[in-house]
Amino acid sequence: MRRILVVFLLVLVCGQDVMWSQTDDQVALFLKYVVALQRQLGIPGLSAAVLKDERILWEGGSGFQDVERRVPATANTPYRIASLTKTFASVLLLQCLERGTLDMDTPINRYTNLIPEPAATIRHVLSHTSHTVPGQTFQYDGNRYAALTPVVEACANAPFRQVLSREILDRAAMQNSAPGQDLESPDSATVALFDPTTLARYQQVLARIAKPYMVDSRGRAKPSAFPPKGINAAAGLVSTVHDLALYDLALSSHLFLQAETQALAWTPGVTNGGQPIPYGLGWFVQDIDGERVVWHYGLWENSFSSLLVKAPSRGVTMILLANSDGLSARFPLSEGDLLASPFAAAFLRIVR
Repeated sequence: MRRILVVFLLVLVCGQDVMWSQTDDQVALFLKYVVALQRQLGIPGLSAAVLKDERILWEGGSGFQDVERRVPATANTPYRIASLTKTFASVLLLQCLERGTLDMDTPINRYTNLIPEPAATIRHVLSHTSHTVPGQTFQYDGNRYAALTPVVEACANAPFRQVLSREILDRAAMQNSAPGQDLESPDSATVALFDPTTLARYQQVLARIAKPYMVDSRGRAKPSAFPPKGINAAAGLVSTVHDLALYDLALSSHLFLQAETQALAWTPGVTNGGQPIPYGLGWFVQDIDGERVVWHYGLWENSFSSLLVKAPSRGVTMILLANSDGLSARFPLSEGDLLASPFAAAFLRIVR
């Protein structure tokens, strides 16, 4: 345990101008919890980043992105980030709102027939309130969220992955991210979306992607299959904790959206009857001990998991990526209670 912690600390500090302070002592304590939890859950490879006041305090990895080849996980290890992709789709839709090319209360059946309820609007799908009687209840549903893909494409007038690349990945200098694992072997239509240099960079990223694992009841990791390799508004982005830290910094500095527009995403919605729900527009939103926390998790069963937690009032963010489902599978995060995650609970308790 102590050796693992030392290795993790060396990876985090190496090559970085770390400003030692009380906050860093808190991070070191939090890190002990992360390593212990990683071991308990049998997570083969884990990468992490912590930010404070728009600065990366530390980033690095523990364990292996490829167990068989003993390739260590690092801050620049690419993972399938699963439903963290939803937050990116939220940014793209809110950019359309700012440009005046989208009305959130438009029925989504103008764009797609994937949502059967005729009264369901874009807002309902974006806030996971589109089931049965739209607006009546919250029910997290990644499959329904994917129906927002043609909405992005219509209001931005370009294919989803191309808009994602242009409006977020490029603007935030996310050089180790790729809009879809299927860019490993793209078809001719997809090749036409990117210049040769960009496509080659994406393929270099994907050549380094973490290997997925399933972990049995005894904590033994076995190689698993990759999830479906395409991309839509719900899932499919490949990224690293370093690039997601750049994404977080861009959100905090309002590079993508005006402050008031970003606030819309980070305001909890309400049902038709006025009851609050644990979700805004593409983000979970939760008041914890009087503090608003925005967050999202990702889960591909038996392969990948992710967690991003942001406490704006204290200026801190935690990002975790794993090559098993250990960050999310055992915890009922879809119900909207972040404290169900021991990783998040430890972070909020320790890092201030």
